[in-house]
Amino acid sequence: MINTNDLNEYSNKVYAYLIKKHSNLVENISIHPSDFGKNHLRLEIKSINENSTHNLFLSSEDNEFTIGFDIYHDHFDSFSSQDFDSEIKVAMDYFNKILSDVLLVICAGGSASTLLTNEGIKVLESGQILDSFNYDCITYYVVSWSGHHDRTFENPKLK
Repeated sequence: MINTNDLNEYSNKVYAYLIKKHSNLVENISIHPSDFGKNHLRLEIKSINENSTHNLFLSSEDNEFTIGFDIYHDHFDSFSSQDFDSEIKVAMDYFNKILSDVLLVICAGGSASTLLTNEGIKVLESGQILDSFNYDCITYYVVSWSGHHDRTFENPKLK
């Protein structure tokens, strides 16, 4: 059990939400020191994908949610004009969709990465450009939580 006295106020709200709405994930929570004051939470699930060297995580450091898997990460915070409940619902939706292979990480090399569905990736494989991921590169890399959807493909327009 987590000692909530060791956490910053924001992380206490995250912890209370997770206990209430996602109690099955609580065993994967640990406390980490913060560069911004009191400790924060990190919910981390070990990757089952042998091709990925990174685990799926949610962090509450610096009063924002950060979701990450493989080379992808994204921040969910109040700067987007959402209240706490909206922020955490969106963040947990991303988290669960990565965990269930609905959202896959696609990388165009370097730090250009995002989450797409298999359908979105098939659009790229056909040679079309997506507004949500308009990196026109030579090779794309796809990493899924399970590893079942991992693949590398060349941009058909450059063949």
